[in-house]
Amino acid sequence: MITATIAVDPISVRPTEEGLYLRFVLAGERFVALALDGKTPRGTVAILTPVDPLLHDRVDALFRFRDALVHHRPTPDVRLTAQRRHHLIEMLQAIDGRRAGATYQDIAETVFGAERVSSISWKSMPLRDVVIRRVRAGFSLVAGGYRTLFYKHRTQ
Repeated sequence: MITATIAVDPISVRPTEEGLYLRFVLAGERFVALALDGKTPRGTVAILTPVDPLLHDRVDALFRFRDALVHHRPTPDVRLTAQRRHHLIEMLQAIDGRRAGATYQDIAETVFGAERVSSISWKSMPLRDVVIRRVRAGFSLVAGGYRTLFYKHRTQ
């Protein structure tokens, strides 16, 4: 059993039918909690988590919380790799360009640099396929796929 005293000033508090949602920062990491009784926690608290397809992700978050609480440093959140984060930025740039009426070639020149794009070989260039995939994946994220971004262990 871990016993620690912390004073957490929530950065936001929102009452709902389920209880009181609290967002707070601990050791530089953001956390979200739900107080089922609708009151800001005082004293001893227990952690409850559903046993569902997200259990692994929830347990990982609990370990990050425990490390922030006990060791004053959170365990790194490894759900998004640096490469995946970079691709997400490219996807957002690509869909912004596409929504503004840009061609795939225009997007490639903006996102990857004009020096990498040649109008002569554009149709057969592998970069063309990358841009098309980024646009397609970006629109998929906007259509609701963003909800699965942080689900590291989910198989769906």
